[in-house]
Amino acid sequence: MILLSISLLAIILAFIVYRKQPFQFILRVAVIALIYSLLSNYVLSINTGVSQQVPVVLIDHSKSMEKQLPRVIDVISRFEFPHQPFFFQESVLTDKRPENLGSYTNIAKAMRKCSKSRPSVLMLITDGNHNSGESPLLAADDIQVPVYAYGVGTEGIRDIAIMDVTTPAYAYEGDSILIEATIESSGFPTGEGQVTLATASGKRVAAQTFFLSESPARRTVKFRYAAGVAGELRLNIEVSPAPGEISYENNTHSSTIKVLKGKIKVLYYTDHVSFNTKFLRKQLKEDDNLSLSSFANAGNGKYLDIDNVTEINELPDPRDYDVIILDNTNVNKLPWSEIPRYVNDGKGVILIGTLDRTDAAWQSIIPINTTGGVIVGSHSIQVKQPFSVLTEENYPPLSAICRTVGSKQDAVIIADASNLPLIGYRREGRGIVFQICIVDLAAWNFMQSGFKSKDLIGRFASDIVRFLSHFGAHDRLVLATQKRDYAVGETVDLTLQSYDRDLRRAGGGDFFLVADGVNIPFYETTYGYYATSIIFEEPGKQQIVAQGKMDEEKLTSNKVALNITSRILETEYRLNRNLLEGIAARTDGKFFLLDELETVTLPEDRNHKTSRVIRFNSPPTYFFVLIILVADWVLRRRRGVT
Repeated sequence: MILLSISLLAIILAFIVYRKQPFQFILRVAVIALIYSLLSNYVLSINTGVSQQVPVVLIDHSKSMEKQLPRVIDVISRFEFPHQPFFFQESVLTDKRPENLGSYTNIAKAMRKCSKSRPSVLMLITDGNHNSGESPLLAADDIQVPVYAYGVGTEGIRDIAIMDVTTPAYAYEGDSILIEATIESSGFPTGEGQVTLATASGKRVAAQTFFLSESPARRTVKFRYAAGVAGELRLNIEVSPAPGEISYENNTHSSTIKVLKGKIKVLYYTDHVSFNTKFLRKQLKEDDNLSLSSFANAGNGKYLDIDNVTEINELPDPRDYDVIILDNTNVNKLPWSEIPRYVNDGKGVILIGTLDRTDAAWQSIIPINTTGGVIVGSHSIQVKQPFSVLTEENYPPLSAICRTVGSKQDAVIIADASNLPLIGYRREGRGIVFQICIVDLAAWNFMQSGFKSKDLIGRFASDIVRFLSHFGAHDRLVLATQKRDYAVGETVDLTLQSYDRDLRRAGGGDFFLVADGVNIPFYETTYGYYATSIIFEEPGKQQIVAQGKMDEEKLTSNKVALNITSRILETEYRLNRNLLEGIAARTDGKFFLLDELETVTLPEDRNHKTSRVIRFNSPPTYFFVLIILVADWVLRRRRGVT
């Protein structure tokens, strides 16, 4: 109100000053009005009426429509209401009937192009066998015109097909595994089907029934199965064949689940029980996913079982464990001489602190070359490649580190100190050697805890163990497709599963598919399960991968190789009712069968209003104010007024 009062007062003053110069008075009033609009953020809305165009009739002119096209064209020729016909195939879109039938169908492109003229309705006449271009359902979300879909083709084809099977990528020994199978049936007026769950050997372990359907309909059947011992578990889903099915090839599906050990077995050994020993054992025992056995050299051929505080004469076999931790040891005098060979066979080894003298076998597998001895002083840590909780932050200095002389060319160096490699790992055969050249790890962690008020090594040690064990051997993002061979224009449906550090399913991730030079987001369907789709337009080999974040942690999935072949020519005469009903529902349209085309009732043509918004708080308004003020100044100069 104050702004309006000031503006009215300015107009009155302008009238008093310029009442004998009406043109300049108009310029002043225009400037005041524009400044008022700028300061008040005034928005002008203009409503205009737009008349809708006549209905557009989209006619699928592909090979799968061959038998029905004469009837369709005859019915359309007898329409008494104004309409605009268009014939479409893959890329042909014309108001004249093409001479040849198309080999492919691009429903999405036809709908997008014809909806731009804003017809009162799109009459889509097709069998719904879309096999080229983007998904019509995605296109339907962007179309502001109702689609009346008229389905062409046979609905009575008898078939039962397993459309999808969902199983976890990982399970633990004894876990109860949930298996979900989606089954589609059509052409069965009555009756029940049976689906069974069987092992790879053919033993049937469960069976369920489901109702069959005459029109294409999908059912979800769920099974529970107890995982056995660690290894690969192969399960088969089988649908009992029914007489008269067009194909029995889609009645079976196989899934493979990796069954993991319930806990990671860790062997800890040191030459001397120390504060390091007490600290590391405490941290690792707090991890419920680890089973720790601790031993020390007691001298004279004896060993100390630290867990039971007893002396023993013989140590367990390292091959019975997943990960071996050697803390400040003389590796040449270890009670096990074949650990380097065990690494090649897939064992994980963590070396902490000094190694004393290393022989040729050990020198060949360790990531950081050591000469023996310790460098005492104040050594700052520089993280070169973040790993677990060790990131590019400031950490308290180290008082003692191992004397090192570089690292292997294929070693991954995580951190260094005083320009010497400090923490790193390298793969050797099927195993991994992880090396931490910090002599007094426990003392440094307590400094770290006081410096940052959080434990570092406890989480770091547990993550290293996971990295070296069967956990680290698997991807925490698992990307999968139903098959590996697809045709150009065919929709590739992808699923993704996400897992936490314990390989338990975890959700809430933000992931995308990297394929064919584009990034496509995944959407979470259920907790820890994601889905997306892509269509390839060129034949050839494609390699796809999923990436993203979960709890701010970057994850990358396994790579999936796809073979994209030339397009599949149309030979299908079956009505894809699900697709057409989906298009109609997403556009507030309707679905009909072809028989209803002769009695079509269209919505009334109507005018609708569109609103155009003009915002005065914009750069052009400032520009007009400047032009008017300059014009006023020029007029004043010509009159000799300054």
